[in-house]
Amino acid sequence: MIGLLGFHLLQRVPWIWGFSTMDQTLTSSWVYHDYVSYGWALLLLAYVALFHGLNGVRGMLLELHQGKLYEITINVLFWIFFIVFAAIATATVVKLPPLP
Repeated sequence: MIGLLGFHLLQRVPWIWGFSTMDQTLTSSWVYHDYVSYGWALLLLAYVALFHGLNGVRGMLLELHQGKLYEITINVLFWIFFIVFAAIATATVVKLPPLP
């Protein structure tokens, strides 16, 4: 996971790619190139970040100890949100239209 995060961060280091500033690596054509070339890595990073964030919220909500039904509801909602947002991330990478 640390390697994947390092790979993601290296995508924005300007002098590696021949740019002078970081904002030049955020142009639409460059970001599109990243999606096309490294979509699998960005998708995996999105899944892990999504899981990490939602699991943190789930953990905070479970600390309230409101009963068994509350815990089941929070766990079910966690998976529903994860699946929905993971599907959106997947559709974003898989159905990316070509640049005109």
